[in-house]
Parts: sequence; structure tokens; C-alpha cells
Amino acid sequence: MTALEQKMILTRGGLKTPCILREPDFGTPRRVVLGVHGIGGSMHDFILESIADEMELFGSAVLRFDLPAHGENEEDIMNLPDCLDTVLNAAEFALERWPCAKELCIFATGFGAYLTLAAMQDLVELDCRVKLVIQTPSLRMDQTLLSMAQVSQVTLEAMEWAVLKTPRPIGITYSFYEELRDSNVFAAYPVPILILHGQYDDFIPMADIQQLHDLNDRSKLVIIPGASHRFEEPGVWDMVLDLTRDWFDFEQVLLTETTI
Repeated sequence: MTALEQKMILTRGGLKTPCILREPDFGTPRRVVLGVHGIGGSMHDFILESIADEMELFGSAVLRFDLPAHGENEEDIMNLPDCLDTVLNAAEFALERWPCAKELCIFATGFGAYLTLAAMQDLVELDCRVKLVIQTPSLRMDQTLLSMAQVSQVTLEAMEWAVLKTPRPIGITYSFYEELRDSNVFAAYPVPILILHGQYDDFIPMADIQQLHDLNDRSKLVIIPGASHRFEEPGVWDMVLDLTRDWFDFEQVLLTETTI
């Protein structure tokens, strides 16, 4: 960790959330960046660490954290309300810690993107401008959950719970599936959204990505050439960092679909 990076436990509303704070060593940050990982990930993911490195160079404060049942978070089983509250708690804490910040910028991937969209009604009520970058968002998370658990809806209902075989095994319940099934993140959001999708992503349907883009006239969809779902191909991540930095840094919103 850098000298200006510190770990802490954010305790709010009965939730204890491990976090990593990073703030610039000069000046007052006018922008706060949240990093929200995907299912099975953590605040230590390379993706979020590299975003923090990039944003620090431009004088931004960065907060990344572990969702319930992920990383160093002590919860064992996930539910949607606690996940949403974790995102909101992190946003509120960050803006309290850096009260001069006028922008809340969120980089979220997969399930983290789903949660960020689901929490948007509360996020836009905070006293700042909100901007999003969402990478390969899992927009139909109920179906994604069944696929990852390798069970059908009927089987999960009969079993009542299952375990996702991620780096840290995650317990899921049928009630969690129901919460996801009954939530819809396909909506128009009053914020600039940069949507990043891999050209060869065979996990998240392109039709879902296009639907979200079509609903939001302040969104930009960028198809990353040669990229699969995890964006692990050589050179892809450099593109993502450049796009993220520009989206968070500049005021203009390009309302087009782009393939780099």
C-alpha cells in the first residue's frame, strides 16, 4: 500500500464493510471514485487496484470495498438489501470524508454494476454529480446466479440454498434469487453512463447491453475489440483505463455506439 492508502472497517446500519481508502497527497479532491467489484471478486481485484492507481494520478480520492460474503467481509450469505446498503453506505461515507468533492464517479463491474444501477435512485439524491462506468454489467443477475451455481430455479427452490464456487465460496439462497428476479435494472437513469462490453463476451448477451444503452440517452456504449468477458486479453485493460479516465474527467458525453 502507498503511504496515503489505508484499510478500515466501515460500520453503518449493522453492516461491517472492509474498505481501502486512497487519497491524493496534494490538494483537495474534487472527485470521489468508488470501485465496486463483481460476483466472487474483492476490493483487491487487479481491476479495482489499477483504477485506483489511475485515478490517484489525477488527484481523485478512491474508495473500494468488499461486498457481503466477499473478500474480507465476514458475512457468509448474500441478500440484495444488504448489498445495496453496502454500496450506499460507501458512497455516503466517501462524500462525508471528502465534503469538497463535487463528483461521485463509480467504476463497477458485473454484479457490482447491477447493484450500482439498482441503487441509482438513492445515489442521485446525494449532493454531488454522479457518473458511471460499468464493465460487462450483469443485467439479468437472477439468471446469471443460476448459471454460476449450475442449478435450475426448481432445484434451487427445493434445496433452498447453494454455494457458488468462486475464490471464496459464496452461499446463496432461493430468497436471494427471488430478490434478483423481482428487481429490474433496465431503466432510464439521469446520469452519464459509459458501458463497456467485450466484442467476444459470450456470458452477457449483447441484446441486454444494447437495451440498456437504448434506454439511456446520456449513455455511451463502447465495444472493446478482441475482448472476452473478463477483459484479460493483451492491451484491453489499457483501453479501459483510458476510456474511464476520459469519461470521469471530461464534461462532454458522446451519445454514440463505438467500436475502438
